[in-house]
Parts: sequence; structure tokens; C-alpha cells
Amino acid sequence: MSFLYHSTLNGMDFSNLINKTCILNIQWSYHKKNIYELAATNSEWENVDTSKHTFPSEIWEIRPTWEVIIKIISVLPIITIGFLANGGLIYVILKEKSLHTTTNLLIVNMCIADFGTCLICPWMFLCVDLFQNYILGEIGCRLDGALVHALTLVAVFNLSAISYDRVSAIVLNCSGKLSRRIMHILLFSTWICGISVAIPLIYFRHYNERQWKNYLEAYCTEDTVLIYPYWHIFAGLSVWAPLGIMAICYSAILIKLDRYEAQALRSKYPIVVKYKGRVAQVLALIVLAFIICRVPFTALIIQRAQLLKEPSKTGQADTLYPLWYISRYLILLNAAINPLLYGCSSSSLKKELALCPVTSWLILKKKDRKSKSCNVSRLKINNFHNLKPRSPCSRTNYNDRDTIPNISSTTI
Repeated sequence: MSFLYHSTLNGMDFSNLINKTCILNIQWSYHKKNIYELAATNSEWENVDTSKHTFPSEIWEIRPTWEVIIKIISVLPIITIGFLANGGLIYVILKEKSLHTTTNLLIVNMCIADFGTCLICPWMFLCVDLFQNYILGEIGCRLDGALVHALTLVAVFNLSAISYDRVSAIVLNCSGKLSRRIMHILLFSTWICGISVAIPLIYFRHYNERQWKNYLEAYCTEDTVLIYPYWHIFAGLSVWAPLGIMAICYSAILIKLDRYEAQALRSKYPIVVKYKGRVAQVLALIVLAFIICRVPFTALIIQRAQLLKEPSKTGQADTLYPLWYISRYLILLNAAINPLLYGCSSSSLKKELALCPVTSWLILKKKDRKSKSCNVSRLKINNFHNLKPRSPCSRTNYNDRDTIPNISSTTI
């Protein structure tokens, strides 16, 4: 996330590239040599005495007041909803022992990471976007990217584990269900792996100051040679791998529901699986939200990696800035809505969230409807239990792998 506006392009901070005109296209008068052309490489740039030259762009220090106000207001809903939704979901799950399932505990782990993202990252985002100089200093430069990306990876690792846990309970009839011991190992492993993958940013990023004749420039940059393969690995771990896992697992769940509905309709007492459509809508919404909020950011990573290899062009910074800002904002938005998506996908969690004063206003409540009697032709009461989906982990004497578990007792 934050690396997009702290990277270096031919020795110039990317944030300055966004906020100023492209340095290789700055035209000076004929009697002044273009010092950027003289500094074709970083080693040559270090030998240039910038204190003898005026800053080659407009000095604005901070964005206009109206823009500052609008951007601060735009992130306040993310901070508020993220704080209440993540905090509320963590509270209701930990409070009720009946909700201490493997899936729900993985959701808690995801919410902890998203909670940190919603509270810390928006302010870092604004500090870098609103100011012309990098104001977080040496420590902020090294920890900013590592902290943000570690929290992102922890969240998506938990999303992958949740997808597998769901498909094991529904499709595999609990034969591959995560045990308590494995679940606790996963809870710690997601944090260890997320932090381990993000640690290189501490070493690849550097805080720099450059004294001009009329301005002290401060920026945070990266070692673009070493960091190039890293961002491709990060993109794969944070977007493509979890997206693939979610698509496979949720497709398997929908296929299982189709088979069960077909089996139920062929039975002696045909019934309709009414919850299949709801499950499909919930799973599709989760995957769609993931794609919309995370793929643009990944596309910008790939685009940025290519641009670092090529000479900069006029207008390039103006084109990239809106994409950078929107993609960064969507990452924060995803951390705020994740608990609502996963909390409302389970009837038990949604009920607890609706009862919690902190989160009740976030939950969409349906109007009370009078219960309608079940109208199933030729359905006898004493045979009805044979048609119900079985409990997720019930053991039977049958070897039929097409038996669907009880969806209502499983967190979808």
C-alpha cells in the first residue's frame, strides 16, 4: 500500500513524482543545465550538489484546506465503522462460548488485523498524501510499510483458512475439519507468516533529506532493484492466492448444494432447498468485495514495477495519482466491511451483532413477517427427519459422500 508513494524513480521520491511534474521532463532555461540528466544513475545523483539549485517545482507544503477537510471526512466513516464492526464482532464471539467454533475464532483473528488497519493506516495514508514532504521520519519510513502490509497479509491468510474450514465442514463432511490444535497453530502462524513477509520492507526502505537552495526536501524511498521481485511475491500472497482459494472453496460449496437440491427433489417427498440462493448470494458478495477492493491495488503494483524500468513520461504522475488514491482507499474500506460481510453471513453471528448496542445500527433488520406453514405435498411428520440435512459432524453408517450438512449450523 504505502510503498506506492514512497518509491524512487531515477532518484526522485515517488510521492514527489505524484505531487510535482515529472523530473525528467522539467525544462530549465538553456543557460542552466538539467541536473537530473547529469544524474542518470543514483550514484551520479549523489554527487550532485542540490544546494546550489532552486527546487525544480512549486513548493506547496500541504494541500489546500478544502482538500484536507474532504479527505479527512472521507476516511472518518472507515475508522468509525471499522472500529465498531471489528471490535463488536470480536466482543460477541469471545463473549459467547457457543460461538467459539474454529471458523469464528479465525474470523476473530482476521478482525484483529482489520481493527489495527482501520485505526492506524488511515492516518498514515493522510500524512503521506496531504503533505509535500514525508513527515513520519526515519522510524515511520521503515515501519509504515512493514506494519501496513503485515496487517494486510494476516487478514488475507485468515480469509484463506476460513474458506478451507467452511468447505471441509460442508463438502468434505468434516473429514478434513480443522481440529482445535491445528486451529490454534493457524492463529499464530498467520501472524508469524504475515510479519515475516513484511519484514524486508524495513531493510529496503530509507528516509532521505535533500537540501535545495530554497527548500529542504524529505522523502522515503526503496531499493527498486531488490524490491522488484518482492512486490510480485507480495501481490501473489495478498491477492491472487487467497482469491484462488476462495473461488475454489466457494464453488465447491455451491456445487454441493446443487447436488443436494437435486437429490432432495428426486426423493419420495420432494422439497426445495430455499437457503441455496441465499448462500450463493453471500459467497458471491464476499468474493466480489475482495476483487473490487484488492485487485486495483495489485494492478497498480504491476504497473508501477514496469514504469520503474522505463523513462518517465509527461503527465504520467497525474494519471497514476487517482488510481493510487482510490486503490489505497479501497484497501482501507475492505478492512472496515470485512466484519460485516462475515458477521452477517452467519445467522448466529448476525443475531448477536443485532443485539449488541455498539453494532446493532450497522445491521440491516428485516421487517417481522408472519410465519407461514410449510406446504409440502404428501409430507408425513414421522418421515420429515429423514429429509433434513444432517449436522455437519454427525456420523452415520452411510458412505454417501453427497449428503449435505446442516447449513444453518455452519458459518457460511
